[in-house]
Amino acid sequence: PEPLGPWQDLAASLPSLHRQFAEDPTAETFLSSLVARLGSLRTVTSADLAEFDDAQARLVALDILLVDGFVRRHAPALNPSVEASLRDSVAAAADRMGMKPIISYPLYIRHNPLGANTIRSFSGMPAELRFIRMHRFIEDRFDEVLAILGDIVEAADPDAAFAEAFATLSATFRRINRVMAGFRGAARMPNDAFMDGFRPYYNPVLNPQTGAVVLEGPSGLQSPTFRIVTTLSGYEDAILDDWTTRIGAYHEPEERARLAAAIAARDAGHALRTALFGLIGGAPDMPHLHPSFGRDIPLLLDIATAGGHTSADVPRVAEDAGMRLDAWPAGAPELPAIPSSDAWREGAVAAIEKPSVRASVARYLAFESMLFGFHLEHVATAIAHIGHEPGTGGTSGAEFLQMALFRRAFPSLWSTGLAAQLLPEARAAAAL
Repeated sequence: PEPLGPWQDLAASLPSLHRQFAEDPTAETFLSSLVARLGSLRTVTSADLAEFDDAQARLVALDILLVDGFVRRHAPALNPSVEASLRDSVAAAADRMGMKPIISYPLYIRHNPLGANTIRSFSGMPAELRFIRMHRFIEDRFDEVLAILGDIVEAADPDAAFAEAFATLSATFRRINRVMAGFRGAARMPNDAFMDGFRPYYNPVLNPQTGAVVLEGPSGLQSPTFRIVTTLSGYEDAILDDWTTRIGAYHEPEERARLAAAIAARDAGHALRTALFGLIGGAPDMPHLHPSFGRDIPLLLDIATAGGHTSADVPRVAEDAGMRLDAWPAGAPELPAIPSSDAWREGAVAAIEKPSVRASVARYLAFESMLFGFHLEHVATAIAHIGHEPGTGGTSGAEFLQMALFRRAFPSLWSTGLAAQLLPEARAAAAL
């Protein structure tokens, strides 16, 4: 309906406009076509969107914000009334969704209709359509992991529930991590198509004077599913929790509430790490993010490789980029030393002398390698495509993602030395 139809038509025309741009970036016909289409649009108001249900409103917001991203990249000269109309329409769409006024990962990936004639994109390039669908596949698999973890942490016997679901978790993570690895291949994701084709359409909005990030572009950082998966696994550090709260502004209110509820559940003991504590005793207040965990990266890499949760090219990709995977990223904050846990360590080591406990604890170590394997693949893929360029989410890019390699869901396994003792069993469990 008016005035939304012309916006949707323009959004559907963005790929053809992009093709004009790609054929001749300096062609006046491209910019004049874009300017003419923008000038024919009516301003979208909150009243226009009030009658839509959430699913319909998401599609309208996706179209309007795609147009906004397209305009921001090409920056055509617009008369003040057209600029104001675009700005007000973007504000109305964002207000209806309760989120920041910029295209977001939830809209671009999670709520994008994936049909051959309905999927929304900036460029229409096969690489962009593949990018959207591959990320959606990963998100859908994380939904499966999340459902399993939710059942485990609420079970009467979480450890037994974890053991029962473990093979499914391992197989699902294997699919997730291998699909992420597939992004690195030039056949699936040509670098020029990514860096010069569609990625510039969703770069962050920067302050022109200071260069500071004003609005973050969509990135995997905004994935709510992975945030909740890691939270219910047991990740807990101020940096991660701060980013989880921060990305909430790019989600609808219900999703923000879901992210907050996951953190509250973890803090109340509804997390996989609590089941581990039931096996080897309660841990002292150990950090989940720490530079010293770099020494354990070779061991985790070993387990993840044995389980098929990471690919053999990751170390080479990092080395070719001049990045040491086990080196605390430059510019990352200094953190205090890990507190001593000698007294508790003795009890934990004694607990795994029982074969059934030993097998159970090895599963937690193997699960840690699955999470680690995903981080590895994510870092390696970022290195392969953007190198040392900033991320669209307003971070330093690959270096920021590298910090995730120093996070542990179960830090007690590392500070006690149990991980090294359980290496054979963990390698076997990861391969299930």
